[in-house]
Amino acid sequence: MPTVHADPLRDYVTRIFEGTGAPRAEAHVVADHLVEANLKGHDSHGVIRVEGYVRSAASGTVTPGAPVVIDRETPTTAVVNGNWNYGQVVARRAAEIAIDKGKAAGLAVIVAHQAAHIGRVGTYGELAAAAGLVSIAAANNHGAAQLVAPFGGAQRRLPTNPIMIAGPTANPDEPFVLDMATSAIAEGKVRVARNKGVPLPPDLLIDGEGRPTTDPWDLYGGNPPGLKAPGALLPLGGAQGHKGFGLSMAVELLSGALSPAGVTRPNATRGGNALFMFVVDPRMLGGRDAYLDSITSLVDFVRQPPFQEGVERVMTAGEPERRRMAERLAGGIPLDDETWRQIAAAAQSVGVPPLEV
Repeated sequence: MPTVHADPLRDYVTRIFEGTGAPRAEAHVVADHLVEANLKGHDSHGVIRVEGYVRSAASGTVTPGAPVVIDRETPTTAVVNGNWNYGQVVARRAAEIAIDKGKAAGLAVIVAHQAAHIGRVGTYGELAAAAGLVSIAAANNHGAAQLVAPFGGAQRRLPTNPIMIAGPTANPDEPFVLDMATSAIAEGKVRVARNKGVPLPPDLLIDGEGRPTTDPWDLYGGNPPGLKAPGALLPLGGAQGHKGFGLSMAVELLSGALSPAGVTRPNATRGGNALFMFVVDPRMLGGRDAYLDSITSLVDFVRQPPFQEGVERVMTAGEPERRRMAERLAGGIPLDDETWRQIAAAAQSVGVPPLEV
């Protein structure tokens, strides 16, 4: 199992995406996003995605270098059309537009459509927090890519539909960043378990017959995929899964019904991500200083002992990622053999020589 440091991995992945036809600056945006996800411990949204992205570019599902344009806008809103460019390129531009409008007008709402997979949604909240803004974001799968059963259902009906809420604290390096799927587990984490050849914990997945399973291959219809009916992820919440199901439906309302992408539907033929992003400047409400004092004091309060047995520290949203990033910047990013094989094959397919580790 190779361990690769961030800088050479980022350069390698950038060259791979350049090989698909992306301009270097945009290839770097995608590569940097994926490597940062690995650094922060979200391997499900990291370079494990390279092989699928390259395959999508080769098939024409993704159009590297496509122009990202604004369909229509007001001083506080915009509809951003990514023309099926890489999702990180589209979503980053949408976040930048939201931030610019939010700083100018005090708040803004942006929807983006025709974007490929946008990756870790928390990244865009971190951009807004660095600009002093509080943000809420959500993404559906552009009407397609059903993976999650509704609460009580036995077949796929919804995507994993992530939701994100972020804001700065008094320490610029420690924003609050809540970023989560509304399913019990992100599909990418099932992909990681599949590549590693390890079972999943119970109560996350059902097979194609609606029966509980811990075999990650069941999500894809067996090994190889297609041997049987594909399974489904369960909604967040276990016995209280109606809460995750409700949140998933709310994501559809925000990123689907409010955007040209539309909601998840049985006849959708092209998956990707549609993004909803709302930003607000605390100065326009209770004031920046009052906001920073409030959120920082709350973070300090909930971290105070006593702790449950076996717990050394309470960590708030965003802190585990920062800790893992410090570890992996120093020691490198561990990648399983299958993921590394897939990346090397993707590189070869676009004429990029392998990275020696």
